[in-house]
Amino acid sequence: MDKQSLRGFLGMVERDYPDELVRIHEPVRRELDITSTVFELERAGRSPVVVFEQVEGFDMPVVTNIAGNRRLLAAALGVEPGMLATSFRERCQNYRPVERVDRAPWQELIVEGDAVDLTKLPIPVHFSVDAAPYITAGQICARDPETGVDTTGFHRPMLNGRNRLGVSLHSRRRMYEFHRRAEARREPLPAVVTLGVHPIHYMGSMAYRYPPDVRKYEIIGALFGEPYRVAACGPAELDVPEGAEIVIEGKILNDVREPEGPFSEFSGYASYRSTENVFVAERLHMRRDAIFHSIASGTASDHILISCIAREA
Repeated sequence: MDKQSLRGFLGMVERDYPDELVRIHEPVRRELDITSTVFELERAGRSPVVVFEQVEGFDMPVVTNIAGNRRLLAAALGVEPGMLATSFRERCQNYRPVERVDRAPWQELIVEGDAVDLTKLPIPVHFSVDAAPYITAGQICARDPETGVDTTGFHRPMLNGRNRLGVSLHSRRRMYEFHRRAEARREPLPAVVTLGVHPIHYMGSMAYRYPPDVRKYEIIGALFGEPYRVAACGPAELDVPEGAEIVIEGKILNDVREPEGPFSEFSGYASYRSTENVFVAERLHMRRDAIFHSIASGTASDHILISCIAREA
């Protein structure tokens, strides 16, 4: 099983740490049930990976809490839990160029044009205060229109229609600058939202204070200890991890702003802070048996731990 994929991680957990994977076969609602289950497990002193086999109204399973357990994250890196931050620090600067492959499993199904309907994805409502369902595990990737260097990161996509997502670039880092430069040219910013990747991808995406010509994918490869395998997506040929489950291809519009938020943030507060950008989906790529990945929001360890490791390092 591919060690760079979400499925590879789930296989490792099921094989080596079976007590840390819970499969729920009973139907659940996408409203509140998925994230509240993670909080109830945490109240009981547990933080397993949770797979919901049946979500009412949808035909796709949902996995959550893949990044909420230090023991499992350490196992993914092949180290003891106490060495997690140290190993991150030592590895993440050994940048590895990516390996471009011709085919990827997420290319098995393509939906485009008017047939794109993001409301068919089992996107959870995490807290009652949230403005809409949120794709919490969706990483947005785009390329600098001036230098060609790409980046990937979390920007809380909010479901806002069949082909429309509200996003916030409020970190004011690379993605914000890429969009600003595209907007100065009066152009949208081609982008993809990638869903269902290995937790080491998330860990590497949270790195900061690195040279401007370094790609996040090169940092992720450094953590894996081998080149990160990617495949080109769409006319913009943006690189997408080979192991992804679902890829939403589109663009962040220029000179368009729409309300986004509030969202239940890691701080424990509902955040209205937003740059109110708009992502329009043009194509949906996915595996035939795709798994939808969600991150439990708010103060859940699934939402907090990845960024903590980077800061500790």
